[in-house]
Amino acid sequence: MKDGNAQTASTLYDLHAILCDYLVGHEWRFLSTTKMPADMRIGPPILRVKDLEKELSFYEKDLGLQVNRKYRTDADIEAIELGFNGKFKEYGEPLLVLRHDPDAKETRHNFAGLFHYAILVPDRKRLAYAYSALQNSGVPFEGFADHLVSESLYLHDPEHNGIEIYRDRLRDEWPRDQNGHIVMDTLPLDLSSLEGELSEDEREYATPFPSGARLGHMHLRVTNLERSISFYQDRLGLDMTADWRAFGAGFLSAGGYHHHVGMNIWHSADGTPHVNGEVGLDSFIIRVRDRSFIEAISAEIGSSIISVELHGQLLIADPDGIRIMIELQP
Repeated sequence: MKDGNAQTASTLYDLHAILCDYLVGHEWRFLSTTKMPADMRIGPPILRVKDLEKELSFYEKDLGLQVNRKYRTDADIEAIELGFNGKFKEYGEPLLVLRHDPDAKETRHNFAGLFHYAILVPDRKRLAYAYSALQNSGVPFEGFADHLVSESLYLHDPEHNGIEIYRDRLRDEWPRDQNGHIVMDTLPLDLSSLEGELSEDEREYATPFPSGARLGHMHLRVTNLERSISFYQDRLGLDMTADWRAFGAGFLSAGGYHHHVGMNIWHSADGTPHVNGEVGLDSFIIRVRDRSFIEAISAEIGSSIISVELHGQLLIADPDGIRIMIELQP
C-alpha cells in the first residue's frame, strides 16, 4: 500500500506540474453565465484633469456644453458634470464629468486608458452642425471616417483626451458578411456631402449639438488584447461584433449594436496598466435596468470588484486597472 500511495502522489504531482506549465503559457478564461442586458447604456466618462480652467473653456465655448452640477467627491476633489442642463428632456444625463486634480500623475506613452469617448448625435444633419460649429471655432480635427455603420469626426480636448462625434446609419443599412456579422471599415468621410446637409446660413451660425447628444460608446487603449476581450466578453457578457484582432483591435456590444466598447493595442501593447490618480480616464459607467444583472456580476467576478457603492452600484476594474461603474439606469 505504501508504494501504491507513493506512486499515486507522484502521478498527482506530475499532473499538477503539467497543469502549471500549461497555465503559465495560456490565458485563463473565466466563462460567465451572465449576458449583458440588450438595453444597457454607456454613461458619462469621468476624466481626471489638471487644468480645469482650460478644460472648461474648451467644453463650454467650443463644444457648447453647460455645467449641470458641481460637487466634491469623497476624496475632496472638485467634480463638474457637463451636459445640456435640462435643455433636452431625452438628454438629461451629463455627457461627461471632469474631476480637477492639479497633482494628477502623468501617463507614459504606452499607457492603458482612454483612446476616445464617443458622442452620438441623432442624425447626419446634426453631425454636419457639429462639424461646421467646430470648424468655425477653429478646433483642430484629428481625422474623419466613414465606418460603414457610422460617420465620425475625431478631435481631442486640451489635455489630449480623445473625442469622437458620430452619427449612426440605420441598422438595416449596416453591411454584414455571409455569416451575418457586422462589417466595419475606416474609409474617407465625404466632407463635401456632409457640408451639403446645411444651408450657408446654417453653416455660418451652427452650434455643435442643437438637438442634444448622448454617449454612444467607449474606445480603450489596452495592453493585452486577448486578455481584455476575454474580460469584456466572458466576464461582462458583451458580444464580439467586429473581430479586428488581426489589426490589433476588437469591438463588443450588447443588443446587436455595432459596439459599446472598443479596444486596441495600437500604441499600448505590453504597455503600462492604468494607475488610479493618473490624468485622463478615471472611470466610465455602464447603466442597466435589471438589478439582477448587477447581483449576478457581483457574484461572478469578485476578484475584479473594487467596491460596492450605495444603491447597489458596483465599481470594478478591468485587467488593465481601468475602472467601470456598473449601476442602475435612473
